[in-house]
Amino acid sequence: MDITIDNAKEILKKYLKNNKERLYHSIRVAKMAKILAQKNDEVLEDTIIAALLHDIGKSMTQSELLSLCASNETLMYDFEIFQLPNALHGKAGAIIFEKEFDRNSNPEKFDRIKQAIAYHVAGGEEKMTKLDKIIYIADSIEPEKENRYNSNDKKSLLTKINKGELVDIDEIVKLIIQEKKKRAQENGRECNPLIDNILEL
Repeated sequence: MDITIDNAKEILKKYLKNNKERLYHSIRVAKMAKILAQKNDEVLEDTIIAALLHDIGKSMTQSELLSLCASNETLMYDFEIFQLPNALHGKAGAIIFEKEFDRNSNPEKFDRIKQAIAYHVAGGEEKMTKLDKIIYIADSIEPEKENRYNSNDKKSLLTKINKGELVDIDEIVKLIIQEKKKRAQENGRECNPLIDNILEL
């Protein structure tokens, strides 16, 4: 299948049509990612496709995620295997993307989008690209997610970005990581330890 926005929409529906909340989340992330791409001179089509498909791995159960990643010899960390298999949904989504789309038609485009899907949870083995960071940010600050986590709209990262108060992508990623760690601590749960590596590679 060719890597186009229309085909991405079909794959999105194929995998998430039974989860309307996740489907609508993916559409909101695509809208947010488009805005960020326009502000940061990123390829719009690649950004929209990666954003639409970033959560297709969430169509799977925890055991299915583990099985798919294991059968594809995907690098998995103890945290992902034993504590939070759902953290594998980005890597699983990248595997699904690889199965559904034709790499030969545009290898560079294919590899960029596949990595953005794989890395949107907590980065990966390589340094994150601008596209990776845009998808990570859009997923973290799309309006419904921001409403859930921020009672004071003035403190919202989304609000600051919209007002032009926050521009630098790396700075935004750092602030998102800080917020995630703070929320995890407040809720008495462990934060995904892999996010510490996002900007260090």
